[in-house]
Amino acid sequence: MKLSRRNFLKSTAALGAMSTAPAFTGISSAQAAEGDYKALVCIFLFGGNDAYNMVIPDDDAAYQAYLDARPGLAIERGSLVPLSLKTENDVALGLHPAMQSLQPIFMGDRAATVIVNSGQLVEPIIGRSSESPRVPDFLMAHNLQQTMWQSGAEEMEDKFGWAGRMAKEMQMSGTLSPLMSLNGEQKWLRNSNLEQLVMTSDGAGDYSGLSQAERVEAMSRHFETKFANLYADNYSLTMANRYYENVDLDEALGGVGDLEGFPDTTLGNMLHTTAKLIKSRDSGSMKHNRQIFFLGLGGFDTHKDQANKHAALLGEVSDAVAAFYNEIKAQGLSESVTTFTMSDFGRRVMANDSGTDHGWAGHQLIIGGAVDGTKAYGKWPDLTPGSEYDYNNGRLIPEIAADQVNATLASWFGYEGQLDSLFESLKKFDEKTLGFMKDRQSQFFG
Repeated sequence: MKLSRRNFLKSTAALGAMSTAPAFTGISSAQAAEGDYKALVCIFLFGGNDAYNMVIPDDDAAYQAYLDARPGLAIERGSLVPLSLKTENDVALGLHPAMQSLQPIFMGDRAATVIVNSGQLVEPIIGRSSESPRVPDFLMAHNLQQTMWQSGAEEMEDKFGWAGRMAKEMQMSGTLSPLMSLNGEQKWLRNSNLEQLVMTSDGAGDYSGLSQAERVEAMSRHFETKFANLYADNYSLTMANRYYENVDLDEALGGVGDLEGFPDTTLGNMLHTTAKLIKSRDSGSMKHNRQIFFLGLGGFDTHKDQANKHAALLGEVSDAVAAFYNEIKAQGLSESVTTFTMSDFGRRVMANDSGTDHGWAGHQLIIGGAVDGTKAYGKWPDLTPGSEYDYNNGRLIPEIAADQVNATLASWFGYEGQLDSLFESLKKFDEKTLGFMKDRQSQFFG
């Protein structure tokens, strides 16, 4: 029996005293007028995506340098998916052939762009004269680089993530929490005010064990019990809150039903549920004018057999994101929902037998109707060994800081605080945001 509020209340009607208060009590948002809805959807590619085989130069000189750098792994130029995008140094770009389903979004709707050669930076390095620039700690370490992407380059010691800190300052509203993870509890959403709503790729959990009235009654008595032991009492309260939260979530999603066109894959199922959560944003269980979602897909640590594994992963990303974009567009919310990728780090340009080692810089995809899709953002780097971009034997130095990308997204989302308070590293950068969102252009601070 699938859990629903109707079945739950029917089972507990005779109990009377049992509260169905949600776990999260919404607070009003001073920034967002009625109808001013926006959502951020983060897709984290766990393991370190080889972005230099996701986005490839479609330019004579740049492609030859790419081919020379990784002859055993290079994608054939004739198979690239054209994007009609050029970098700031006039290099045309194409996508891996497994990502064909994204082409209409890039070329037809002009609703996507590429952030070129981005990554974790605590200060600018490329083009600066410093002989000993400061580099981020823990480069190429999976867990710590994942934490840095979620925290901010200078906020590793902060126990809260940048999306969570932003949400607290914006006083985001809702009945259920508007901070949602479909990939377990994440630092990115963590803050001191709101609990993140953690769910499976299918949304609400199925409390099939509570299909009988006597079991529901036993559970209600447990929830109503005041325990002498503080740990037991707190655990019981937390369990009750999660249960009631799940009831509300199931009710909201049940009012939408299944949506068409999504692939039956890990990411496809996550984005299907995300689209349903967005569609149910105005329901009594939600009441959201802002939502933030975290999704994740693993398998990108491609030390061997990269050609086959990476193609399959990129195809899954492409097909799922294309289905999600089309559904959001059908809902009339294309300009209100922005999807973007993150990954631990890029990969080393030179191949390691049939795969690649950990690197530093990579590329990011930004997708949504509010994205300026007329050009790529950033410069294509010199892949020649020993160039100013070569940090260590083919591990490339980013030119765009992850925090500049994050600040641009935060600004579009409606964050009105000081960006260099949200991201301390921005104090070292002249350009705080990058202008890839249509309604929030680049901001310059002296």
